[in-house]
Amino acid sequence: MKRFRAGWCRHLAALGLLLLGSAAQAQTDYPSRTVQVIVAYPAGGGTDTLARIISAELSKALGQSFVVLNKPGAAGVIGTVAAARAAPDGYTLLLDTGNATLRPAIEPSTPFKPKDFAPVALLTESPVALAVADSLPVASVAELVAYSKANPGKLNYASTGPGSPQNLVTELMKTKLGLDWQEVPYQGGGPALTDLSAGRVQLMFSNPVPLMPYANTKRLKVLAVTSRERLPALEAIPTMAQAGVADFHIGFWNGLLAPAGTPAPVLAKLSEAALKVMRIPAVQEALIQQGSVLMPLGAEPFARYMAEDSARWERVGKTIKYKPVQ
Repeated sequence: MKRFRAGWCRHLAALGLLLLGSAAQAQTDYPSRTVQVIVAYPAGGGTDTLARIISAELSKALGQSFVVLNKPGAAGVIGTVAAARAAPDGYTLLLDTGNATLRPAIEPSTPFKPKDFAPVALLTESPVALAVADSLPVASVAELVAYSKANPGKLNYASTGPGSPQNLVTELMKTKLGLDWQEVPYQGGGPALTDLSAGRVQLMFSNPVPLMPYANTKRLKVLAVTSRERLPALEAIPTMAQAGVADFHIGFWNGLLAPAGTPAPVLAKLSEAALKVMRIPAVQEALIQQGSVLMPLGAEPFARYMAEDSARWERVGKTIKYKPVQ
């Protein structure tokens, strides 16, 4: 009986070593098949464009296809949850726009938390720009503030709903400067911009990219950007600080995340490849022309950045007295 037990233990040990060896080999060979990169927003938007630029270059760098999979819905929640619940094997990634830190910070009931993800690499930061309808008789942020205070409650701002980036940034500006603006929610940024350019709403914060074609037209006016420095793609537009609003630097990060529990060697390989992609001059130029600020960071500094971002949005939520949607 003792000999039988000893033999059985040896067989188990050998099987364990074989399984460990197979897992290690799988991690060494990564990627050995197509990798899905989830984008929690529709095709054609800024996040989708960034994901396709990065995925194409990762395919070249790692020798396997990185394919963008759009999973829009519920202000980014559907796609983000899908990524969080995917197998932690490196074959499903998320190109996130800060949803993983912003949503849980302001809505505790959000069905995902930052701990559900393993940071891979921070890529860029996207500031937003303040635009007003051409019919509004203002040409600067200072004039907008003065006009708003002289006409309380008469201006409407467009957003994509409570808790959206547009909503939070606008409510923060309202609170900071003591303004009375009314929110008009839209299903997406496209319809909101259409109504802004037609004068049906008076102002909105938006990703700079869709505003660029309007910057020198009679359809709307871009007053300022929330970046620390002027954007090369909108050099004529001042920062909020230059426009007279101090301490109003706001950017939404864009980075690659994997499901929590993804093996460290896989994360390291992905992080190294993503940072290599971010050093390609053509990629840098394409992202700058999108109005992005280049912010490449590896996994560990990205994790610290995410923790700081969570704390920042918690403070914003308290400042504006944000009430989660029931």
